[in-house]
Amino acid sequence: MAAVGIATRFPPIAAHLPAMVQLPVFALAGFAVGGAAAAEAHLPRGSVGPLWMRVAAAPRLALALGLSFATTVIAQVLEISLGPVDPTFPGNAPFFTNALWFFVFTIGFAGIGMMSAPGVMLPVLHPIARALRGAPLAVGVLVLGGVMAAVGVGFAFALGLPAVAELVGKAKAWIDANDKVVMAAMLVVTVGPALLPSKSKSDD
Repeated sequence: MAAVGIATRFPPIAAHLPAMVQLPVFALAGFAVGGAAAAEAHLPRGSVGPLWMRVAAAPRLALALGLSFATTVIAQVLEISLGPVDPTFPGNAPFFTNALWFFVFTIGFAGIGMMSAPGVMLPVLHPIARALRGAPLAVGVLVLGGVMAAVGVGFAFALGLPAVAELVGKAKAWIDANDKVVMAAMLVVTVGPALLPSKSKSDD
């Protein structure tokens, strides 16, 4: 579901989608993240290595794609690019070149995201998922998935608020003036969680 959401952010695709599609897309991406966290709480974790190494592959991938969706949206809204990776899709570049860069550095980077997403998302979502672990798996997925779907809809709705648009404008100006700081922060956020050591088996 999150992968479909990423595809809808590719500007040539987004340009042909009705505006009303945005809300269900954000809802589905949020549901994918919440459902993956709920499912992960029912699965055994390994006992060696950082968190991402101990989490099962399927929820790890779902979390990675959810993180990629969120970062793609943020990069587009703030008009952040990383060298040839430009999710705002410059019109003067060849279509297939941009398609290659866009999908390689979103869905294609899921491998890197699988290392960072658990450390970014599970510290927040796992306590809730663990509280739902006594219920059947389907219930946990529906409840936590529904909560995160609502968060996704709220995020999409907030992007259209005038106050948020004003803040985005200020953020763009700050980013333009501090591009090296932003680049370093992006590296810390994406790579840092993958390097964090395991705390203990008590978080299982």
